[in-house]
Amino acid sequence: MTSTTLRDAARDLHNAGLCVLPVKADGSKAAAVSSWTPYKTHRSTPEEHDRWFAPGRTVGIAVVYGGVSGGVEMIEFEGLAVREGVLDEVTEVMEASGLGDIWAAIRTGWATESPSGGVHYRVRVEGAPVPPNTKLAQRPAREDEYTPEERQRLAERPNSRILRVLIETRGEGGYGLTEPSGGTVHATGRPYVRIAGGPSTIPVLDADTMGAVREVCRMMDRVPRPEAPRTAPRPAPPRSDGTMRPGDDFEARADWTDILRGIFRPLHTRGSETYWGWDDGVGGVKATTGRDEQDRLFVFTTGSEFLAEVPYSKFGAYALLHHGGDHKAAAKELARQNYGSRRPVAAGVPRPTPGAEQPGAAETPAAEQGGQAAAAEASGREGFDYSSFDLPASVRTPFDYRVTDRGVEVLSTSGENWLRVTFAPLVITATFEDPEGDQYVELSWIDRSLGRPRHISRIVSRETAKRGRKLIETLGSAGLPAVEGDARAVEKWLAEFESANVGRIPSEQLARWLGWQDDGTFVSSPQDGIKVDTPFEEQRGPARAHARKGKLDGWRDTIGQLAPFPVPRVAVAAALAAPLLKPLGLNSFTLDISSRSTKGKTTALQCALSVWADPSEHASAMSNWRTTLYAIEKRLNLVRGILTVFDETMAVTDDSLIDEVLYQLPMNHGKARSGGAFGNMLPWETILLSSGERPALSFTTSQGAAARILGTTVAPFGDDGGAAAAAAREGVLANHGHAGPEFIQYILSGLAQPNGQDKLKEHHRRLVDEFRGGGDMTNRRAPMVAVLALAETLACGIGLLPYEPLTHDLWRGLFTAHNPTDNRPEMALDVLREYVAGHSHELYSASRAAMGDRPPYTGWLGALSVDKAGVTEVALLPERVRRVLAEAGYSLDAVVGSWVDAQYLKTLKSQRPAHLVPRRFDGARAKCLAFTPEGIAFGDQAEEQ
Repeated sequence: MTSTTLRDAARDLHNAGLCVLPVKADGSKAAAVSSWTPYKTHRSTPEEHDRWFAPGRTVGIAVVYGGVSGGVEMIEFEGLAVREGVLDEVTEVMEASGLGDIWAAIRTGWATESPSGGVHYRVRVEGAPVPPNTKLAQRPAREDEYTPEERQRLAERPNSRILRVLIETRGEGGYGLTEPSGGTVHATGRPYVRIAGGPSTIPVLDADTMGAVREVCRMMDRVPRPEAPRTAPRPAPPRSDGTMRPGDDFEARADWTDILRGIFRPLHTRGSETYWGWDDGVGGVKATTGRDEQDRLFVFTTGSEFLAEVPYSKFGAYALLHHGGDHKAAAKELARQNYGSRRPVAAGVPRPTPGAEQPGAAETPAAEQGGQAAAAEASGREGFDYSSFDLPASVRTPFDYRVTDRGVEVLSTSGENWLRVTFAPLVITATFEDPEGDQYVELSWIDRSLGRPRHISRIVSRETAKRGRKLIETLGSAGLPAVEGDARAVEKWLAEFESANVGRIPSEQLARWLGWQDDGTFVSSPQDGIKVDTPFEEQRGPARAHARKGKLDGWRDTIGQLAPFPVPRVAVAAALAAPLLKPLGLNSFTLDISSRSTKGKTTALQCALSVWADPSEHASAMSNWRTTLYAIEKRLNLVRGILTVFDETMAVTDDSLIDEVLYQLPMNHGKARSGGAFGNMLPWETILLSSGERPALSFTTSQGAAARILGTTVAPFGDDGGAAAAAAREGVLANHGHAGPEFIQYILSGLAQPNGQDKLKEHHRRLVDEFRGGGDMTNRRAPMVAVLALAETLACGIGLLPYEPLTHDLWRGLFTAHNPTDNRPEMALDVLREYVAGHSHELYSASRAAMGDRPPYTGWLGALSVDKAGVTEVALLPERVRRVLAEAGYSLDAVVGSWVDAQYLKTLKSQRPAHLVPRRFDGARAKCLAFTPEGIAFGDQAEEQ
């Protein structure tokens, strides 16, 4: 039964896993909160319900649909659709197409009658995200239905199209009112009434079945669609002798059942309209014929040879299926099959089956065979064919304009001349809105600067598109076919073109980066169906490299071979852990894999990168340290929750570059640049996976860097893993880009559950406690180790990783226990001590001078001197020290500060820097690193050697 109060209704809806929202009681249907955006990804709480729906408050109650409510979607039949029998027609088609039981479950699951007489049905969709709000079926408004505002619009723009919605959905990012809302909540003053089921009885459908339900609803659309010459050629003028052309004869005599045999079969006929499904009987209704007097074919699926929702004539369909769309070849073949005649064909004359051999068929002159094709070409010249820009066939040119291969032209005020606007066709091919609500348009044009036509597309803000001079300045270098003198004409053309094609130009969501978006969604790849337009040209290649190839099962089989090798597994875990940083509130950090061997470091990185992207060398997803700081910041800025990979630390041209990146990375943004310039403090959110022969820590001078880096010097594939590394590399090159999207869908579904984020944080918190130890460094690294272990555990739990998770002891051994790389200043000094002990003959001393020793071939390493207390001091030339340490994989700049702090070096305040003190030897004076006995001790016996 329906809850009697709004608070009771909110409780029932919340208990059913739905997100509840209050709605203003002013007829606007607007949410009664300052911003409802957070509730797109996080369910409202009972405490909020107590406040929103307290006794005495006049509000309505709504459900937020999509992932936040566990994948629930609403199908809404408007009152108009119910009154005009559209709901009954949908029911008939559902039953005839094998979806009767499914439809019955939807109609009895949870149904609400709206104040306007419409009906709302809810479905819980499994196996794929719920699409956003979608208008499934509309029809043109009748003149007696026009509102005063619509009449005014038609008066101002006679070509405007006024539509009435019949069926639409409320999905991801949408909400809808529900019972017991009433009173002034709706403009009619009438209430929402439950007519079947309730929140606890919502039917559950898999994504494919729900797609079939939507397709049936789309078939109720009655908006006329302009025909294109390539799919439905216009009939050519009659011949003077009254005979018929082959194409015209075929159009009159052919039957759709014969044309579509082997592809579609008829399922149900209602009046003149026939509904068709796949020939194998799988999947419900996919097409219709007979919906208009021309008896056109409309296909509503993208899985056939036909373009979706584009009208096809019988001749156009035949030409596509048998001749690849070549109308002339189709007409010639039909003539060979005895279509076309020297006199009109009487009704009822038997006709041959298309494609069958027709012995003795009369020969038809070539001019007659190609008549219909020529007519189609003539038709195409009457208006520009926008299909070359992948625009729907319904797109049209605004009044007073014409578009040709030469460009866009506008009719002069006198109506006597055409005035040039652009030098080549220029159109809007898509409109976009990003998660923050900012709008963009995609401009496309034909460029011939290289001697051959090519299409160029660029996305600009709507603000730029409306300002002609700024537009030409922005896109001039990209070849925009316009000059500044025509700026006003260009901006007016674009505005007129978009206005004339509202509802025809594709409208999509836009992402400016990969990963987490501001509305809580996640874009894994440009292949996700969301346009990705990066702010920097250098980001486009890496963005495109985030693509899928092969199969998930193939990738899983490959990764299964990593089971005996912990380091590559850790790298894969890092790739899966990157999207967990945001919900867990963790900063970016670095995972460094270094070793002197060539045993699979790059392959380990490729295995990790294959979670999200193409890991091959020719792709751009894997970067190299041989670059600039700004370029690295741009690469990091591409992602929010996806792994970033930089290979070969030894390729860096300046050690301070790695130092700077390791320091800046956990701040989640780049350096501040003067004047607020573009590129200032670029944001990111990532795990940086690095490799090289030298540990990344050996490049940094920051004392706190060790706490922000997880590093291992274990060879990824050990001593005998060459074959395994080669097989892994081959496998991920053939299969990649599947695991990350699969994992993020699992994470999103978990976060959408009640207290989902809190549960994830609690799991991570338990692991952090597990990995804490006695030392400060271990404790500071524990959250990073825990997120890697958490990602692997979750992925293993859903079968994405085909092995058992690494043990906690193994994780501790790799990262949380004492790591020698933490004491790199001491290790570097040990290297230097050993070198001095083995090269004492290269140290200048007073005794050597007295004996007349000549300098060694390599030059003096430094000097020995004895103070008044008889203590020997070792002073070394800095450049020699720098070379010695570099050969061992250490940076002098990275460790010298620690030596000073440990009082291993003598300092003089008068010197700059203080740790380089002057010493005299062999008649020269030079600044040296003068070590204390605690730094490098040197006894009398060593001096005598």
